[in-house]
Amino acid sequence: MEIERPRLRGFDGKEQALPSWEEAMTEDWLGKWAVNQMLINVSTRKFQRSMRLPEGDVPAPKGSGLSKSAASRRFVALSAARLKEWMASDLSGLGLVVIQIDGIHMDEDMTLVAAIGVDVNGDKHPLGVVEGATENAATVQALIGNLVERGLDPAVPHLFIIDGSKALSKAIRATFGRDAAIQRCQIHKARNILDRLPKSMHAQVRRTLRQAWEMDDAGKAETLLRNLARRSKRTGRAFPPQSWKGSTRCSP
Repeated sequence: MEIERPRLRGFDGKEQALPSWEEAMTEDWLGKWAVNQMLINVSTRKFQRSMRLPEGDVPAPKGSGLSKSAASRRFVALSAARLKEWMASDLSGLGLVVIQIDGIHMDEDMTLVAAIGVDVNGDKHPLGVVEGATENAATVQALIGNLVERGLDPAVPHLFIIDGSKALSKAIRATFGRDAAIQRCQIHKARNILDRLPKSMHAQVRRTLRQAWEMDDAGKAETLLRNLARRSKRTGRAFPPQSWKGSTRCSP
């Protein structure tokens, strides 16, 4: 769309830049709109309709950038730029006390390992994500190395919440020391336990685990878990009670 651009000149006859105009030109409203459309699950094939009236009152000429392929290329370019900016952001001022790390299996050949931080006020902050073939030590170490480079101080104590992966524990202790505080996630631990029990026991075991993990008295909680372990022997599926303790609830 063509618009008239008024010229502003100084007493010396040279053109002057308007701060308001410069700000308007640098703001990528179209890019923000395109990213927002994708984030609210507008598919690329419906992108043109979302930008135009269904009746076609507003024409979309050829080359307007509203086709399926153009919308896809635009989103890939913008999201890649946002990801690069996010993965380089400074973490030193967030006041993080808890770091949650977990792997998300996208398919057989790709796993995303993501980290979320929790500050002293309980607010969550997405910290970073790396891609790997599996949730191995090298992939996890790449993520932790990125966090340290961006300001996560290894000398400051943090509580790490993980799913029990040995690769995660190894990478955390290699960077933050052998005495780094590591807790098992309750959600992952409960899943591991229920996977080894018949479905008829799932509801009862889930209730007992939740009750034990929410207790303020560690001794009573351990007694409850030991009783549960003894009852599980009747099904021929015994579990050491100590493997059910020391967990922390975490969520995405």
